[in-house]
Amino acid sequence: MVLLTVSIIVMGLGFSGCKGDENSSPIKLARIDMSRMYGGWYLIATASRNRGEKGMVEPYDVYSKRPDGDIREDFSVRHGSFNAPKKHFVLHDWVRPGTNNAYWRVQIFWPINLPFLALYVDPQYRYVMFGEQNRKFGWIYSRTPTIPANDYQDLLARFNALGYDTSKFVKFVQTPDEIGQTGVWSEGVH
Repeated sequence: MVLLTVSIIVMGLGFSGCKGDENSSPIKLARIDMSRMYGGWYLIATASRNRGEKGMVEPYDVYSKRPDGDIREDFSVRHGSFNAPKKHFVLHDWVRPGTNNAYWRVQIFWPINLPFLALYVDPQYRYVMFGEQNRKFGWIYSRTPTIPANDYQDLLARFNALGYDTSKFVKFVQTPDEIGQTGVWSEGVH
């Protein structure tokens, strides 16, 4: 069930964003130092609200270098509750050459691989913004499960400057006290 959920998330991203929106300008990408990018990242917020992300609790990614030089992505998540069992998935990601490590491809299963663009990373590698060309899907990642409100607003302002509708962003439930808070997507979480 959770593998299907993760597949829906990424398939929704890829099938809506592979070619990009022809009415929008090319989106600006970040410059990523992969040695600093590796490690754990909490998924803080999403703009998509797709069915695959509904009810996600404590979504967390760990990126590491594979022996072939590509990226190993270890994704873990609970669904619906902090008491739900944690599910773990291993994904294969890689970087398109010549993109300053900002244009990633994510493969859930062969032969489907989808775009995942690094739009911004702060100088300390505390936060990273991922998205795609048509600006319908976007995510905020952090090294910590919560971030200060002013940092979150700054990241939303960056998405806005890239042409995103920031009113669509909602936070994932990372801590129990977030359930039911304004701006937190706690539908399906108890």
